[in-house]
Amino acid sequence: MHHMLEADYGLGPLSDVEHTVRAGLDKLIERNKKEPWFDGLWMNEYGEVLFGSLLVACQAYCVGCLADINKIRENLGLKALGKIEAYRSHCSSRNNFSAIEFINAAANYFKHRDEWGAMWPNNLTSQTLAAYSVTSESEFPLNKVQEIIENELGYTKLCDLVSGWRDELIKKTKKES
Repeated sequence: MHHMLEADYGLGPLSDVEHTVRAGLDKLIERNKKEPWFDGLWMNEYGEVLFGSLLVACQAYCVGCLADINKIRENLGLKALGKIEAYRSHCSSRNNFSAIEFINAAANYFKHRDEWGAMWPNNLTSQTLAAYSVTSESEFPLNKVQEIIENELGYTKLCDLVSGWRDELIKKTKKES
């Protein structure tokens, strides 16, 4: 039996956002060639904002996915999943924090980084980032997040990572019913 919310209505817009952000990141290299003053520091600063925006879009996608999955679960007579439980269910993890938790933490960092300053708070966000070696000592934390996701976790597209997590949660839900 299929539920209408099994269709991934959020993936198309997220994919468009990712494509646009990646095009913006590519433009930084072009800009550096045309404008010598736009050096590596500027590129890193701009890159952090672009990639941070993509992380927030992924975070919103994950929240929407969990809402959809919990409606499917309700329809099947199953208990709703909590956010942490659902985010932890992703197969890629480091130090007991999943890749989905890492994306969520990185998005939270991006949204609150100006409030934090040099001394990061001791909270779930900073603990999750630290599990992936992203700390207040990291010069460009979000660029490091991008490197870890692409080079260490093996995801060149965040859409693939988060939509794969969504698909696995739906499969798990169907097995439970």
